[in-house]
Amino acid sequence: MQRLAAVAMLAFLVAVAATGCGGGSDSASTTTTTDATQAWATDFCSAVTTWKTDLDNTTSQFTDASNLSQDNLRSAASDARDSTQTLVDSLKGLGKPPTDSGQQVEDSINTLSTTLDDESKKIEDTANGVSGITQLPGAISTVSSSLSAMASAFSQTIQTIQDADVQGELKTAFDDAPACADLTSS
Repeated sequence: MQRLAAVAMLAFLVAVAATGCGGGSDSASTTTTTDATQAWATDFCSAVTTWKTDLDNTTSQFTDASNLSQDNLRSAASDARDSTQTLVDSLKGLGKPPTDSGQQVEDSINTLSTTLDDESKKIEDTANGVSGITQLPGAISTVSSSLSAMASAFSQTIQTIQDADVQGELKTAFDDAPACADLTSS
């Protein structure tokens, strides 16, 4: 069961990394807007990369089955919740990118932030509710469902960003931002 949780978490992280950033190259209308858009993309990718690294570190302990315990599950859930809260705060702090689609992108990221916050709370509550080893399989199932919801929300957000970016401004910014390269190469 612990391997299932670790595999589910890693699958989620790979999905986030694969959909996070990337694509071809178009030119933006002005250098100032291009720079500001690239700065926004850099901040977005940096926040996601930090979160991904934190979750990788949190879940790595579960590659060894002997580490699956109530205390370790609670600790991992708390660490994941803290890391996710930092991501949510970072994403909300981005505001809207300086593009024609900025408001739509910001709205989508706010929806993502709410989903991440809600699902990480469910994960933490589930882990804290485990009172014995026999409850771990049910907890892992709930955690897997929450991770799936988080991955789906990320995918929907990325799709919304791509669909809204009819001018290609964000695509160019993600392509040109070095912080985004870490996500696409993972």
